Amino acid sequence: MSDPVAVVEAEELEVRYHGGPEPAVRGVSLRLGPGEGLLVSGAPGAGKTSLLRGLLGLVEHRGGASLLGAPVGAPANRGRVGYGPEGEGFAAGLRVREAVAAVVALRRDAPRGAVDDALERAGLAYVARWRTARLDLEGHRRLSLALAVAGDPALVVLDDPWVLSETLREIAAARARGGAVLVAAERPGGLAPALGRRAVLRDGALR
Repeated sequence: MSDPVAVVEAEELEVRYHGGPEPAVRGVSLRLGPGEGLLVSGAPGAGKTSLLRGLLGLVEHRGGASLLGAPVGAPANRGRVGYGPEGEGFAAGLRVREAVAAVVALRRDAPRGAVDDALERAGLAYVARWRTARLDLEGHRRLSLALAVAGDPALVVLDDPWVLSETLREIAAARARGGAVLVAAERPGGLAPALGRRAVLRDGALR
């Protein structure tokens, strides 16, 4: 029996911003299969967010990288990957429900009611009509989680999530249904046991 297609695969991945002299990420090789989780930890500035963005095709990269058997950035994967970004302001000007609906619209196979389901699972149903600017820091982390899991994508990617009970539950649920979960976090806390595997990024390289 052949091995299943890797959900995430990278070989000597390098990310370099604006032609800078030093890469933000260099020489990263990893493989993540169906049902697997991986936690990438590291100090601020180690390259964690750059690694995620490079794998998702959000910034230019060098080296081999694929998601779900297709090259990074392939249109076929647009609706199969859920990404929860770090920080605030990533859905500026939208209502909470509108932000999640925009993500679900990319997922052709998303079940009916996927928007409300994601809001409920992330603990945001009661603020669905709020503008995202009204959310506090916890609210933004919950919105990030909702964006990542809406429609149950094959790959869930979380950048610096809070270790909420909802976060741990969604990681377990994604892996149980055969999805893969990739998380970057400075302070992993209770994330490590939920993900199963851990790697440390130092100065742009995995150790």
